[in-house]
Amino acid sequence: MGEHDRLLVDFTLLESSKKNLNDIKRALKDIEKHRADIHDIWGHDSIAGKMEDFVNNWDNYRRELLENVEDLGKQVETSLKSFEKLDIDLKNVAEKKNGKNGGS
Repeated sequence: MGEHDRLLVDFTLLESSKKNLNDIKRALKDIEKHRADIHDIWGHDSIAGKMEDFVNNWDNYRRELLENVEDLGKQVETSLKSFEKLDIDLKNVAEKKNGKNGGS
């Protein structure tokens, strides 16, 4: 088998991607907690109104972004589990084959 006949899976990269996506998801969810904290610094009503419009628009985009991050996280998790299972299955098949052939 040549080098190009192999599938190499970087489990470390998949694990770190899963962690990073969870961190992003948590940060996006936590933003809502700080909304009231910054309302008082906007000052004048017209500025506060424009900032409120901006925040409302951002909330819509944030929700969409959060959904996409959650979906991607599920896909990474599924890929990771599938590759881990495949790795174990291939190891078991190789061990079984080597055992039947007298270890050769």
